[in-house]
Amino acid sequence: MESSRIDVVVPAAGVGKRMRLNIPKQYALLSNKTVLEHTVNALLNCPYVGNVIVGVSAEDEYFDTLEISHNPRVIKGKGGKERSDTVRLNLEKVTTEYVMVHDAARPLIGQDDLKKLALLTKDNIDGAILACKVSDTLKLVSDGNIVKTVPRENMYRAYTPQMFKTKLLKQALEHADKNHLAITDDASAMEILGYKVQIVEGDSGNFKLTTPDDLNLAKLMIEKGNN
Repeated sequence: MESSRIDVVVPAAGVGKRMRLNIPKQYALLSNKTVLEHTVNALLNCPYVGNVIVGVSAEDEYFDTLEISHNPRVIKGKGGKERSDTVRLNLEKVTTEYVMVHDAARPLIGQDDLKKLALLTKDNIDGAILACKVSDTLKLVSDGNIVKTVPRENMYRAYTPQMFKTKLLKQALEHADKNHLAITDDASAMEILGYKVQIVEGDSGNFKLTTPDDLNLAKLMIEKGNN
């Protein structure tokens, strides 16, 4: 198992303004641990995961106080101006052929989804991401008015982890940085260079904590799981 393990980069340098907290949202408490601790522990519990590299800002005053900061498999990395910068900077610490990138604010990642991604490495793919089919009706809007209904049959919501060959992701993010391209997720950088990224349908419970309602829902789900 050791030889097939995959390092994970967790960008955690953001502040999460929409959460309306006085601390970065990755340090908000869920039950008796922070969001970041739940996220990192879920990754460490997966037998396919190697090291977890957490990219934090230079001004971060919380990470070193967490129990996970003393885990030998958790590596403290650098934070960049944008999320993509944080990922790019910390790829230098990755020692595995493939790398996963996972949002710090997705603490409910399941072991089955991690396994499904990891097992794809045997197929020598460029990359793959967790995603969920869109179930709602989609509307294209201009100036507050509906222009048309967009077919949803082939539409997915991109989740994380996203997994790629490390050397290809480095190339893709460096290209985006050099050409000042806006990158909303790591897969989009790979797409620009024409690499093939597969979709792996994942659990919709692996949602990103963005608003106070998301945080409250995650608390309920974790407390239910603990009980």
